[in-house]
Amino acid sequence: MHLPVATRGVSGGALRTCVSTVACPGGRNELKQPYLDLHLSLNAGQFLSEVERHEDAADHYVKAAQLAPSEYEIIFNAANTLRQAGRNKQAEEYYRLAVNLRPQSFGISNAKVHCSPKEATSHMNLGAMLHVNGKLLEAESSYLEALRLKPDDSITRTNLQKLRHLLAKKGISPSR
Repeated sequence: MHLPVATRGVSGGALRTCVSTVACPGGRNELKQPYLDLHLSLNAGQFLSEVERHEDAADHYVKAAQLAPSEYEIIFNAANTLRQAGRNKQAEEYYRLAVNLRPQSFGISNAKVHCSPKEATSHMNLGAMLHVNGKLLEAESSYLEALRLKPDDSITRTNLQKLRHLLAKKGISPSR
């Protein structure tokens, strides 16, 4: 169930037509409304992102995240789209949600769990949003957690270095 490949300059009418004609498995009458709402929101968000209508896309991804608050990928995509829309405080909130939806939350305790690259990316992106939002020591903690999960990540190392340079300029001691 995917929307057609989008091009720039798609009119609102074309989008409404596209969203209203999304094919649903089993037919609309056999599906529950929350399922339809979730998938229409996800598809509309993806479509709008592809045509660089980030503000509208963010609204759809946030709706999807509200419908599926424990789905990591949906929360992560909402955070990314909010960042693209320049809604940094909301992006920070959704990156926080994403980092809390980790494999350890699935009842695996005291076990070595292989972390996905996206988990480290969630911490890195949360760090970036905290950095942008002026929460510098929290940003440092997020960058350090991202590096714990993925020690060889050069982007996170660079971001941490820039952050520590900024902390030094402000006369703030790094936390670690």
